[in-house]
Amino acid sequence: MYNAPPGTWQRMAAYFYLSPSDGDTTQQAVLALTHGDQYKPLPGYKVAVSHFHTSFTEQLLDAGSFDTRPSWLPAFRALGINIAMMSDFHGDGTPDDPGDIRFNDLDSYFKACARHSDRDFLLMPAEEPNAHLGGHYTLVFPKPVYWTKVREAGKPFTEEHSEFGRVYHTGSSSEMLDLLEREQGLVWQAHPRTKGSTLYPDAIRETEHFKSDRYLGGAYQSLPVDLSQQRTCESRCLGVLDDMNNWAGPKYLVSEGDTYTKYPEDEIYGEFLVNYVKVDPLPRFDEDWSPITRALRAGDFFVTSGEVLIRDYKVEGSGDERTVVADVEWTFPLDFVEIVWGDGETVDRKVISTSDLGPMASKRFSIPINARGKKWVRFSAWDSAGNGALAQPVHF
Repeated sequence: MYNAPPGTWQRMAAYFYLSPSDGDTTQQAVLALTHGDQYKPLPGYKVAVSHFHTSFTEQLLDAGSFDTRPSWLPAFRALGINIAMMSDFHGDGTPDDPGDIRFNDLDSYFKACARHSDRDFLLMPAEEPNAHLGGHYTLVFPKPVYWTKVREAGKPFTEEHSEFGRVYHTGSSSEMLDLLEREQGLVWQAHPRTKGSTLYPDAIRETEHFKSDRYLGGAYQSLPVDLSQQRTCESRCLGVLDDMNNWAGPKYLVSEGDTYTKYPEDEIYGEFLVNYVKVDPLPRFDEDWSPITRALRAGDFFVTSGEVLIRDYKVEGSGDERTVVADVEWTFPLDFVEIVWGDGETVDRKVISTSDLGPMASKRFSIPINARGKKWVRFSAWDSAGNGALAQPVHF
């Protein structure tokens, strides 16, 4: 049940698939529209998800073995997910401890992620620490890092620990930024303009940490869900994306789940947006993960519900005359594609109807744009069922 805001149209798309074939054959034809409820492998990309509070570390410690297999792990893998950036210590563990208790929690987190990662699946120990930078945010490093979000009086910002090596104690936004720069971490605003981030990132747009390249952007989550918008999270998520790029340098949207534990029998695919990150091969846990964080920082990824894929995307040309080029494939009939741009103050767009194109198809779109007076441009594609894919903004 959805309740659209007063005065809006509620978009409730429905499809009826009529076939002379038997039930099993027809069912498989319908499942093809969602790739069998899986994220289709795309050469050169890995499928990444983020922000899940499963109490992963605590569950394994309570079971007494890192070999314990959590219920969400086979559920994620069955979807075709390759990278999961988890968010432990959100009500579990001792996230506010200033020293060894916190470091031991992190050490167990790293060991748990290592135990359940392999050549096709990488668990990255991310976190939603919500300290010093404003609102809620996701943090991820390209390697295990031992740090605390509390710095006691007399404790240095960084020191050498007898067991864990270099450790950090943060007590301010400037120290958080220093940590991110030293260890090449990334942060992005979780659920911007809602929940614990209701006033963010607007309230920090002039801060040093927001303007830093360590501040990647915001999370793409379908909140609110009321079926009154033509694009997924149109006003809040895409609105904050466009505003951030008008305010500062390149900022992106990272798809996040922000839910709790999952089970194999749960209906997961229909609720997820995922990130296709341009990285290949997938780093192992004991290797450097920076190919992933570098691709995120470069905007070399797109967000999708799974039914629309952007196999390639670039902005060609020089000077004022540019062309946005995107190779798109889709399952449900495509409704429209668009380019959106900003000039540092305002936002405008060009929408191209694709209702003449049938289902289960692909096309290269080449859309000219005069870059004069424009700061950035982005591309997205949306099907008639409300599914879509978003390429990250490119700054001129």
